[in-house]
Amino acid sequence: MIFHVLNGDALAKIFPETIPGDRIIFRECLVDGPVNPTPTQELWEVRAEFIQKNYPDATEIDYRTHSYEEILKIKSIPDDAKIYLWFEEDLFCQVNLWFILNYLKTHPAEVFLVLPYPDSPYHFSTLSGKELELAFHKKSHSLSVREREVLGNLWLHFQNDNVFGALQIAQLFIERFPFIKPAVEAWRDMIPVGDFLGKPKETLIEISQKLQTKDFSAIFQEFQKHLPEYGFGDLQVKKMCLELGIS
Repeated sequence: MIFHVLNGDALAKIFPETIPGDRIIFRECLVDGPVNPTPTQELWEVRAEFIQKNYPDATEIDYRTHSYEEILKIKSIPDDAKIYLWFEEDLFCQVNLWFILNYLKTHPAEVFLVLPYPDSPYHFSTLSGKELELAFHKKSHSLSVREREVLGNLWLHFQNDNVFGALQIAQLFIERFPFIKPAVEAWRDMIPVGDFLGKPKETLIEISQKLQTKDFSAIFQEFQKHLPEYGFGDLQVKKMCLELGIS
């Protein structure tokens, strides 16, 4: 049996029917908000509370059925299955990927990583149906138990705000996983230090001042050009703009 874990609904909409297997859609943005629950909480409770408070549009969506129950399907994949993880190289996708590989750390199934083409590392959306088929058949990477452990451990570092530990891993495995280092560096650069608000917010301020506008559409388009390595969607960028008072 084959299972595909897709990095969101956008990929699910363009995913070719000609690629065999069941699909599980990972609907989360673990890069944004708390990911380290207290001993009396579960991660899902923490995430649901954060999303409902910080994303007004999400109040119409039931987190349990929309996200949590979909993620639970991953643990129900049969032991003899093949699991294909379709994730891009930006920080948004990488944090979700690290979580999944930690979540699967004791699962005996064979796991494959499918990345976009090198000339479009942050977007599956630029690939045609035929190119997605080719990515599945020819460009998927089988992950060894050790490799799964390495990538899964990055989630533990992210949970504990240990960006320097993650950078050490990224450097050690730069030949096998060259995409880790840019993602971890993006994570490092988004951390506020003193008066520095983190690279994404500082960039939004610069864009707003340069364009002399608070028009979100214009700001968002420019942000995507400047910082594609973050992979933030309109919801994440709009939240930051509101926090900065520039939208």
